[in-house]
Amino acid sequence: MARTIGRYEIRRELGRGAQSVVYLGWDPQLQREIAIKTMHFDQPDPQRNAMLLAEARTVSKLQHPNVVAIFDAGEQGGDPYLVFEYVAGQTLAERLRREGPIEPALAAGLMRQVLGALAQAHAQGIIHRDLKPSNIIMDADGAPRVMDFGIAVRGNDLPAGEEGLLGTPAYMAPEYLESRCVSEQMDVFAAGLILLEMITGRRAIQGDSVGQIVYRIRNEDVQLPRGIDEKLGDIILKACARKRELRFGDAGQMRGGVDAYLDIGSAAADGATEQQQATLEFLLRRMRHKSDFPALSDSVSAINKLTNSDR
Repeated sequence: MARTIGRYEIRRELGRGAQSVVYLGWDPQLQREIAIKTMHFDQPDPQRNAMLLAEARTVSKLQHPNVVAIFDAGEQGGDPYLVFEYVAGQTLAERLRREGPIEPALAAGLMRQVLGALAQAHAQGIIHRDLKPSNIIMDADGAPRVMDFGIAVRGNDLPAGEEGLLGTPAYMAPEYLESRCVSEQMDVFAAGLILLEMITGRRAIQGDSVGQIVYRIRNEDVQLPRGIDEKLGDIILKACARKRELRFGDAGQMRGGVDAYLDIGSAAADGATEQQQATLEFLLRRMRHKSDFPALSDSVSAINKLTNSDR
């Protein structure tokens, strides 16, 4: 193992995949810890490397408290590397394996933060394309931080029999599996699956093979567990609709639905009147079927302010 990558000193390995290794590193110039992701491919491909570095430059402009920032990118020995902000913590996947399901309101609150990061990315024309629990890290304060925006997915191994897929099959949207259609709504689909996974503690789409998983995503509707709150369940089902046109249009719209769900609970706890709670529930029902989410989200905020002013 090289002791340095670019100007960065290697301290220890943090994890590895089939074609990548992540190291804890040190930036001697700025005197701070960083994370370095190196990618190695069997065949050199300057065009692929150039594409990776171009995407890194685009994503580096994305600044949000729930995004793991990219600091630098380059090549060494013909292999590309990415330099990230180092975030100490465990991934959401590790959190679920170790501690099990997350209480629904807390899960919705965590997803609201993830959706905030995605909404800013979508507003800048950036699509994650490989959103999954192992790409969300929980920082020391318990806040979710999204990493690997649309970059390392290009280095993924292609599943056998599914040539051309970029990403993780269990979180892929049906339209991407069918026609390689890429849009903000593929991130929405993955976010819905992750929200359900947080609540149940198990992956929403199960299968013994990649082919079986792909079949289920394309042909079977997502199933909710018994006892899930109806309002939260409706949000998940809308996010995970197999037909793209029935889904939330982007992460900002889905966040509007999650905001309404959380605001209903908050209004009830804060002593809102029955009329105010009914209005919030009406807005949430409209969000299931209408496209005017920004205006509706503003209405939710206005009702919350009214609720607080009446206390």
